[in-house]
Amino acid sequence: MIDALISGKLIKTPELKTGQSGKHYTQFLLSVAVGEDQPIVVSGMAFGDIAERVAKLQKGDPLAVVGSLKPSEWQDKTTGETKHGLSVTANNVLSPYDIKKRKPTATESTAGKPFDDPIGF
Repeated sequence: MIDALISGKLIKTPELKTGQSGKHYTQFLLSVAVGEDQPIVVSGMAFGDIAERVAKLQKGDPLAVVGSLKPSEWQDKTTGETKHGLSVTANNVLSPYDIKKRKPTATESTAGKPFDDPIGF
């Protein structure tokens, strides 16, 4: 497996489900830009608290995922053709909704003020 950081947009709204063990999980699909080419689709799986956070998002929301990436293969139901893709098991995620307003630090609060150091030239 490959450790990866993937950033993209959700293709459809994730749905929170409960497994036989009683733990939550969700599956999601990300559209990931790869330069000038057409974006690729990465399927993902998240468990527990991470699944609950992903399930609060909607189609089109941006999402960054850290996790184990592996190649996947499946048969197209209509053509029978073998397709290839990528799937990620999320160890952690970040969306714009996770970023909270924070109190500015001392250096940030002085940004924009004139320089007043007593050094003479």
